[in-house]
Amino acid sequence: MLRLILSGFFAYAALSCVIPIIPSYASSLGASVLLSAIAAGVFALVPALAMTPFGFLSELYGRRRFLVGGALTSVFASFLYLQSNTPSLLIFSRTLHGLGSALYVPSLNALVADISEEGKRGEAIGRLQTALMLGFFAGPLAGGLVSDLYGMKYTFILALFFSLLALTLLVGVRDSCKPKDMARPKLIFPKELASFYAVMFVGTATSSSLALFAIPYYAPDMGLSPQQAGILVAVLFFFSALIRIPAGIMADMAGRGLVAVFGMAVTAIGLFSATKSDLIFLFLASLLCGAGNGIVNTAVFAAASDYENRGYAMGLANTVLNAGIFVGTALAGYMAGFLSYQSMMLTLAVVTLAFSPLTLPKRFGRIFKVER
Repeated sequence: MLRLILSGFFAYAALSCVIPIIPSYASSLGASVLLSAIAAGVFALVPALAMTPFGFLSELYGRRRFLVGGALTSVFASFLYLQSNTPSLLIFSRTLHGLGSALYVPSLNALVADISEEGKRGEAIGRLQTALMLGFFAGPLAGGLVSDLYGMKYTFILALFFSLLALTLLVGVRDSCKPKDMARPKLIFPKELASFYAVMFVGTATSSSLALFAIPYYAPDMGLSPQQAGILVAVLFFFSALIRIPAGIMADMAGRGLVAVFGMAVTAIGLFSATKSDLIFLFLASLLCGAGNGIVNTAVFAAASDYENRGYAMGLANTVLNAGIFVGTALAGYMAGFLSYQSMMLTLAVVTLAFSPLTLPKRFGRIFKVER
């Protein structure tokens, strides 16, 4: 169990350590603003499309082969970063890293659940999710620092190192049961969760616009070094990780819907704070967007776990999450073509707030439970 959790930490650190430099590096290679935004968020496109089917296939053919295949793909993608001398090759490398994540993450979650005690399965998943988000916290922090001290190329070497650690930790890992013994998933779309998926998509898209594009891209204009940009991005992921256990308790006590609304409101306040480009306000924006995103996502995953076909429902939640990351960063790059930074943040805050009420329960204050 510990090796799987550590492998997940390093896999997410490898994926995220290049976040502070990707937009500016793509721009230095001659990419347009929109293309730089696509380079920043394209790693989430493949998982958005493939996580659910790969999760199903791991049920049929075993977790380990998808886990190891994903880790190997991530190692190769990290190596390709070092060879990327054109925007197209950089985008391809980032896309390939996203493919590795799509292979790796569903199998990692499923295998941790498989080997956990039934009465402690939620605790085990909570620990894994915290480790993954801490990887997203440590990655940008380390990547920004390395870039600041030694240059962008060394950040790509760091990504390769983290990827190799994630792969090495999988040596000796086996499936907990044979594929033929695993339950066959059912393809029934959970209509009751549509509003939850909608708020997760919007909340993830707007906060990703800030963390994955706006902060790294506008950092030079705001007088921020790569290290400072990395710290701001890391703060977002750290508070997203930190809030998840309390958010889960809140979701059990107050209901999934109300907690999701609260998380969206916190995210909107964070985006309003980001309209001020001072370092203190940007720190506050990262803190609030991270906390708000963590609250929303925890509430949505809790609602998905209430559903009868929870594996499928949680797979769809992962798909929506990654779709939001890609769409948010690409949309931010498009908006940057005709809006100022301040106007972009204000627009994103208003959109987030407008979508907040979607998950309100029918009777305000009543604990909301998803009907099976």
